[in-house]
Amino acid sequence: MRIAVFDVGGTFIKYSLMIDDVMTLQDKVKTPYEDQETFLKTIETVLETLKPVEGIAFSLPGVIDVDRKYIFAGGSLAYNNQTDVKAWEERFHLPIEIENDARCAAIAELEAGNMQGIKQGLVLTFGTGVGGGIIIDGDIYKGSHLIAGEVSVIFSKSPKVYHSKGLFGAIGSVYNLVEKIAKAKNSETRDGKEVFEWIHQGDEVSQKIFAEYCYEVICELHNIQCLLDPQRICIGGGASENPLFIEGLQKASDAFYNDFPIKFPHAQIVKCQYCNDANMLGAYYHYKKYNDER
Repeated sequence: MRIAVFDVGGTFIKYSLMIDDVMTLQDKVKTPYEDQETFLKTIETVLETLKPVEGIAFSLPGVIDVDRKYIFAGGSLAYNNQTDVKAWEERFHLPIEIENDARCAAIAELEAGNMQGIKQGLVLTFGTGVGGGIIIDGDIYKGSHLIAGEVSVIFSKSPKVYHSKGLFGAIGSVYNLVEKIAKAKNSETRDGKEVFEWIHQGDEVSQKIFAEYCYEVICELHNIQCLLDPQRICIGGGASENPLFIEGLQKASDAFYNDFPIKFPHAQIVKCQYCNDANMLGAYYHYKKYNDER
């Protein structure tokens, strides 16, 4: 079986060809922001390099009905709002399965990663925004309107004062963190690896901003803890591949709960086993399950 897998993010579209459960030909292209036609032409160009292909699995941002193959809201890619993906199947002449990106990460970790055996858990993916995949009773929980886990649109600060900057998706954005540190250093770079190297080398400005970022994230995770009480929180996305990112969140969590006025139970914070590949792997698992059932 040869399945083309796409993880569509706010900055890049990562892709691979899964051949009998083995991930091959991994690469990425810039995510187009012009319109859906440009997006679909980008997918077509990639498919040409992966041929022959028997089906397509998509990990996508937004509110998605997997049974209807329908995108109600495209998240950061508004041109995908109200899209019937069956039209894409006709265009590509291939079966397609779609799922929300953070839920794909949760599926991967639940099936074969660091969520195996966990009954109540949360998978968070940090990138341009923050995605969430909720696990309840050992299964993915989507909610009554398919928006369970849409942590990016939680307001952490007053919308009247901070507008979209008060959203957890903005506060937890790794892109915004990198930009903030770069500006504080009077640098033009937007290279996350370079910025995390400054943190690693002990640069005081970078470390201070990173510590503040981690503490703000943990404050929001505490609120989620009060609502869902997960056993474990798995951290994914590109930043999770850097041990500093996980260590920073763990250190902030320890500081937060050490200062808490009462002993409060809280989730273990760990790295996703599949890091930046979790979305693609989960999309593939989702494809296999749903394609077999249809």
